[in-house]
Amino acid sequence: MTKWNNFNDVEEQMSYELIPHKTIAKVQMYIKQGNHLTDEFKDGYATLSKSGTSVYLACEFVILEDEYEHRKIWSNIGLRSDNSALYGEIGRSTIRAILDSAHSLHPKDKSPEAEKQRVIKSFADLDNLVCVAEITINDKGDKPRNEIKTFITPAHPRYEEYMGSRSGKFAINNNVQKQAPTSEEFLEDKIPF
Repeated sequence: MTKWNNFNDVEEQMSYELIPHKTIAKVQMYIKQGNHLTDEFKDGYATLSKSGTSVYLACEFVILEDEYEHRKIWSNIGLRSDNSALYGEIGRSTIRAILDSAHSLHPKDKSPEAEKQRVIKSFADLDNLVCVAEITINDKGDKPRNEIKTFITPAHPRYEEYMGSRSGKFAINNNVQKQAPTSEEFLEDKIPF
């Protein structure tokens, strides 16, 4: 008999209670390829909602350190919505904050080097970035869940506490597309407002 036949000596399963509201953590971002291809979204990373009225990035964030290490949070970043032009603008601001956090750029930094770091060739450039995020609890819907809507940049007083000696300055790789994890299920495609 192997351990895959007898489960009497195994510890009880872990509890996955919600991470407390407004927890700050260092995370790594992965994007599930949604394969929605248009003239505007050419790289296969965009996902079309089930209703067909919005397009978003389906993201998974893995906590890298401390008490909640290895926990995962799923959040969508809006790209376009038939219902609101603001949806895509919020998404663009979110992506800028991710780039600022990952590359240790102060949001007010307008230097040529900073501006260069905020330019991507495709959404693949966001896949695998390490940044700092604020985890919140979304209590709308049937069951409360954790999500990430805010990214912490060097303008935040606690940024260095989480990025520490690893500055987050990672080169953008414009030639290689990475595979997003496929074993996890991502969030539904509801518009957040």
